[in-house]
Amino acid sequence: MSLRLSPELHQRLEECAARLKIKRHTLAQNAIEAAIEAIEKNGYRLSLPMQFQFATETEAGIARYPKGQEELSRVEERAPAYGVKRRTAG
Repeated sequence: MSLRLSPELHQRLEECAARLKIKRHTLAQNAIEAAIEAIEKNGYRLSLPMQFQFATETEAGIARYPKGQEELSRVEERAPAYGVKRRTAG
């Protein structure tokens, strides 16, 4: 299965995955699973746009970055600390 995402949504997915330090497909798969579970629990009724709420948060208590920390930190921007070595054909 493949999904077509708008460039904006693709960028948002990329940023979320990077900040959470997980792969994009892992984040997307978990979001889809959570959406399906919510739809099933709601008697297969759906209203759009969908809204997610974590089980441990209240409507007013959504976790947010402290003011001024909404951008990626230098640590989050770094590439992985390892490299892939490729053999040269010879």
